[in-house]
Amino acid sequence: MFLVLHCIGNCIHGDMKIEDFERIAGIDEVTPAHPKRVTIGAREVVLFRVGDEIFAVENLCPHQQFSVFHQGVLDGCTITCPMHAWSFDIRSGKAVVGSGRIRTFELRIVGNEVLIKNSEDGQKFSEF
Repeated sequence: MFLVLHCIGNCIHGDMKIEDFERIAGIDEVTPAHPKRVTIGAREVVLFRVGDEIFAVENLCPHQQFSVFHQGVLDGCTITCPMHAWSFDIRSGKAVVGSGRIRTFELRIVGNEVLIKNSEDGQKFSEF
């Protein structure tokens, strides 16, 4: 079961507002067998579905800057880069094998929509 947040007015949860997020995909577009690669602005993001949760990471391995996580092997919450087998936890971005970390993004599910959090300064995700 997904965490579904219902909006009343423009509130998502607590002090977060709907304006703090923008749509990145529909829930049905992200399946456990097929990660969803999305390009928003100049950034490429991969959405992974693990059980009832969806995670978002930048599609860029820090080893040699290849955009290949959408083709990687997902084992539980660990994604392995197909180029050189570095692996990362998609929840935290921390390296499991290799070094560095990958960028993760905060998501919210509202109805059947997956929303990604904009930057802390309010800049739309698609603009940075």
